[in-house]
Amino acid sequence: MKTGGRRVCEVCGSLVPETSAGCPVCLLRGGLNPDEGSIGSSVHPSASQSELRFEHYQVLKNENETPIELGRGGMGVTYKALDVNLRCAVALKVINARFIGDESARRRFVREARAAASVRHPNVASVFHLGKTGDSYFYAMEFVDGEALDKVIRRSDRLEPAAALQVVTLVAAGLETIDKQHLVHRDIKPSNIMLSWEAGRLENVKIIDLGLAKGARPVW
Repeated sequence: MKTGGRRVCEVCGSLVPETSAGCPVCLLRGGLNPDEGSIGSSVHPSASQSELRFEHYQVLKNENETPIELGRGGMGVTYKALDVNLRCAVALKVINARFIGDESARRRFVREARAAASVRHPNVASVFHLGKTGDSYFYAMEFVDGEALDKVIRRSDRLEPAAALQVVTLVAAGLETIDKQHLVHRDIKPSNIMLSWEAGRLENVKIIDLGLAKGARPVW
């Protein structure tokens, strides 16, 4: 956004001269608080990041300027992104239009996205936005700060019985809620189960990536 020869910083909302390469307010905050500064510098929009902006979601980058990928599949890539309006992290699954197909397939994709967004449960990551930028459709999903079950198993070889039972119980609770919405996840696997830890103790489990969820007719 531009205002009288100035633009609005989409991170902090300050007015910045158009000729300025960065936001002085964000730079000052970074100098006063290095921890916050590192975040601010990584999310501040720039010309090099414009190709990874989807509506009000800005894909975040690693220190080497590559996008932060949370996952990659046959239909698209899931990035860590910033909601520049609410200033919170999201998981952004970007799907190229060539996978959407014809108009009927596109309508089905939108319908399934809306169905997935209807699921609200502590053990299911929420889908809360569907959009289209250029040739790409995308989902904005809840960002889960944790570790995928497949990585935990590879690192530890196996879970302790008590932790494994807790994971199974919480995943089952999430799947039950998905089923009550007459949905089938269609991609349930260890890499789509996120574990959150607190002081070395398993705190919560969330099923992620409802982007492939499909509506199922109830059987009477």
